[in-house]
Amino acid sequence: MADFTIREILDATGGTLYAPSGFGDPVVHGFTIDTRTLTPGMGYVAIRGDTFDGHRFIPDAMEKGAVLSISDTDVPYPHIRVENTVLAYQNIAKIHRERFDLPVVCITGSVGKTTTKEMVKAVLETTLRTHATVGNLNNQTGVPTTVLQIDASHEVSVMELGTNHFGEIAAIARVTQPTICLFTNIGEAHIEFFGSREGIFRGKTEMLQCMREGGSIIANGDDDLLRTIPNAITYGLSKGVDVHAADVKENGLSGVSFTAELFGKRLPVTLHVAGRHMVQNALAALTVAHLLNVPDEAVLSALSMFQPGTGRSDILKAGQFTIIDGSYNCNPTSMEAALNVLKSADGRRVCIFGDMLELGPDSPAYHARIGAYAKQCGIERMLTVGPFAKYAAFDPKDAYETVEALIAALPSLLHDGDTILVKASLGMHLKRVVDAIKNL
Repeated sequence: MADFTIREILDATGGTLYAPSGFGDPVVHGFTIDTRTLTPGMGYVAIRGDTFDGHRFIPDAMEKGAVLSISDTDVPYPHIRVENTVLAYQNIAKIHRERFDLPVVCITGSVGKTTTKEMVKAVLETTLRTHATVGNLNNQTGVPTTVLQIDASHEVSVMELGTNHFGEIAAIARVTQPTICLFTNIGEAHIEFFGSREGIFRGKTEMLQCMREGGSIIANGDDDLLRTIPNAITYGLSKGVDVHAADVKENGLSGVSFTAELFGKRLPVTLHVAGRHMVQNALAALTVAHLLNVPDEAVLSALSMFQPGTGRSDILKAGQFTIIDGSYNCNPTSMEAALNVLKSADGRRVCIFGDMLELGPDSPAYHARIGAYAKQCGIERMLTVGPFAKYAAFDPKDAYETVEALIAALPSLLHDGDTILVKASLGMHLKRVVDAIKNL
């Protein structure tokens, strides 16, 4: 439990305490920004979002036994008033992080953050008591939530850092204080806000400002920008990287195998997840494991059993169909990787493609590029949904405006034996399409 005294909270946040006489100096047993997770004795941080205001839930928090709230306005309950509650939450998490002298692996990049995080976690927890980001809590409030879950039992922490604007990685890396900085790649995700891949690179590498002295950098050496980071341990399939994959053999949807060459060793790796891009994720995990002295046998076993999370190109059997579920997220780089997986499938290959969001004014061109790549991969049918994805359709009649219209048409569009890739940005809600196919 992340316990704090009132003085610690005031020093961390620079706030002012407003409480009735007799309030005393209670210990606050952790913090939450969600009253649904609040238990008696905790503190509640009221966050203002684009579509909600956490201050509305302060009465509910107090009814559930909160000791006090962190607020940016006066409320008729014990509270510490601050100018910015997100910053206050981060500062509280930062002092908690500083209580622990443990390795912290922080992972960022345009594509593959969560899968790489899960792979790293899988190999480390074979030997070390491992704390890790749950799900996709990688933003300005998700990271401090994750940090506050570290306790004295943990021997290592693995955290994912996400961003779509300059300054965000610096803000949350200041909280995590990584000892290992891992960069997966620089693609076009969120390019609307960064302006270019070079801008994305600058935004992602803000993490290096916050790395603890003596820390290590791991970077994807197949990426033209990441391989320029000084003093990084590089990994990939390219010549000259420090951790190299040789003899790569793709086994369709069954997975991929290769020989990892690292630090004078050659290790046979078998993955039961499809796609050449998974090799890079595994190399990153192998590198972290080496730095933290995890035995090779344990690492190889963990990688052989690894499966991605729901909606992250996991492969499902649904009656007469095989579904590649990529409905959780999408950008041009990850979409092309998913099409590479689909092209290795047996039978008719169908792609159901929804809008990739946050790509800016060049969105139509990015989507058209995906359509051209799908043709190059030999995909037999391209069904699209959304105002941008339509530019990828092979035939205008296969472009649908809404998810509902597409779902209604599915029975006439799909054939027995089809392998179907379903992929889009999360905001397109294509998980509904996956569920509809399961029910056919």
